[in-house]
Amino acid sequence: MRRFILALAALAAAPAITTAAPFEPGVYLAVDTGGASSSSKYAADGDDLSFGGKVGYQYTRNFGFDVYARSLSFISNSGVFSERGLYPDQTVGIAAQGTMPVSERFSLFGRAGIGRTSLKGNRSGMSDKEETDGLVGVGVSYQFNRQWSINVEGSYLTKTEVKMYSFGGRFQF
Repeated sequence: MRRFILALAALAAAPAITTAAPFEPGVYLAVDTGGASSSSKYAADGDDLSFGGKVGYQYTRNFGFDVYARSLSFISNSGVFSERGLYPDQTVGIAAQGTMPVSERFSLFGRAGIGRTSLKGNRSGMSDKEETDGLVGVGVSYQFNRQWSINVEGSYLTKTEVKMYSFGGRFQF
């Protein structure tokens, strides 16, 4: 019975292996939109609409890297009478991405990177600040063809404690 199940699994996987589009490395552009939320020392509890973009290079089917930028723009009225007077505004950085194909079109991916998060003061006379911020994330991607794909991603900025989720598209040259 066990051999029969293994044989069925091999037969089911064979068409996906033989019909997969050939991989070509290349530069890609990606844009996405989603949300960001934070309850850190920098921002009041809340959600914010967030936009982002990436320019990257896919070296192999399983590894690539990108330069990313994302708006955060939390509007906070906390800090007027408390210590919270800064809120995350945007983040930019570089990240490595590992990808694991699940089928011909679906892939899972993980990201790890580092960047700078800009923090804005919410009071006059309060200076802005920047933090070095680690980034970790996971997601799923659906590839229409070699060039076009869509993805859903969840990420986290480790120092400013911002959770981000996004939906977007990617074009590979």
